[in-house]
Amino acid sequence: MTKPLNLRDGFTLSDLLSPDGFTVEIGDEYFQEEEEDNFSYNPNVFLSNEELINMLNMDDFKTDETEDDENDEATGTMLCGISFATMKTKMIPITKDGKVMKLIKRKGVGEIVPYNAQVTIKYISYFEYNDEPFDSTYAHGHPKTVRLNQDLLIPGLELAITSMEKHEIAIFIIHPDLAYGRFGCPPRILPNEEVMFVIHVVDFLDNGSADSYLDLNMEEKKLFSNIVKCINDLLNTAKYNFINMKTKKAIRVYEKAIRLLENAELKDDKEEEEVKKLLSRSYNNLAICFNKEEMPRRACMACNKVPIPTVKTYFNHGKALVKIGEYVKGLNELQIAYKMEPKDKDIYKEICLANEKYIKYNEIEKRLWSNCFNFSEKEKKETEFQKAAREMCESFAKDNYLSRQPFPEGLTREEENYIREQAAALGLNVVSQTK
Repeated sequence: MTKPLNLRDGFTLSDLLSPDGFTVEIGDEYFQEEEEDNFSYNPNVFLSNEELINMLNMDDFKTDETEDDENDEATGTMLCGISFATMKTKMIPITKDGKVMKLIKRKGVGEIVPYNAQVTIKYISYFEYNDEPFDSTYAHGHPKTVRLNQDLLIPGLELAITSMEKHEIAIFIIHPDLAYGRFGCPPRILPNEEVMFVIHVVDFLDNGSADSYLDLNMEEKKLFSNIVKCINDLLNTAKYNFINMKTKKAIRVYEKAIRLLENAELKDDKEEEEVKKLLSRSYNNLAICFNKEEMPRRACMACNKVPIPTVKTYFNHGKALVKIGEYVKGLNELQIAYKMEPKDKDIYKEICLANEKYIKYNEIEKRLWSNCFNFSEKEKKETEFQKAAREMCESFAKDNYLSRQPFPEGLTREEENYIREQAAALGLNVVSQTK
């Protein structure tokens, strides 16, 4: 019968490759409603059991040592069941002395990982004949992102990674001299222990130009021709961070690129045009980041600094203005974007949403104004005004899209104070702003 595995208790490779199969036990907290999307994004899941088994599957590595194993056809060939010496017969050396051996399980694409790149990897590492990994990104719960050539990894692992392409999966056996040395790291890593790494290169960024930039003197750092490669690498790094939901990191990198561009010394009109294009790209993407982080005023400032406005500029500026309650200005920006791209559904949806918010705000403002001037029925005026003010605050508190809502103009001090009381009761902050 199948063996039950409890995720909280953990499991080994032998459990996963059991000939009888296995079932996973989970608690009630993991059950979802039937209609929920089973493939929705989950930041904690990055390597499925199937992917893990595929990385370790060695059915294409049949040897005399493994063919006679009992139940081999049912279980498949276990990576940890093959001696390092046998594996090396099918591997190729990536160093002249053969201290790092490699076997490609899946070919990658594109260029080889540079020696000073920022790389994201998934890996599992084993000692010989040991079915329990001594280190694994699977156990850590997330892929590992690290900058190479910074003495952060063992030498053999760096050599292994810099022999790989993007999306490649490969197996490496590393000699103790390039791993943990003759002393090891007791008690977990014994002295003079060879190690095996199964590595999957998820992605990498070439940050080599950053090192070149640091080697320049102060005058050389101002020349655009010397920093353009560094700036492009920074923009790629920021994009990578944004895609991987590290928006605040992306903001910091975009701002760094902008500082370099704005301080650059230009020798001709061609360089000036190139700087304008790079600044436009940087500020546009910065505005997207600010909107995503619910910082619409900073998004507006970024859009205002774009040298060459595009559809993206007007769209993000309009979106930010609506978020701070500047409905008319926001709609104007969105309309300009829509004229430039009349078939863009996202712009159309944003215009519809802005119109909806603007109409709702106008209705509340009219109710407040109508009761402000109803002097003949003072008691009724106060009741209706209070009701409208309370509904305005409640509506804003429930609205996850807007981040600011302006007061209607022309209110008395007493009426403003009442709105402030209602806002405070709902946990809202009221601030004064000078335009």
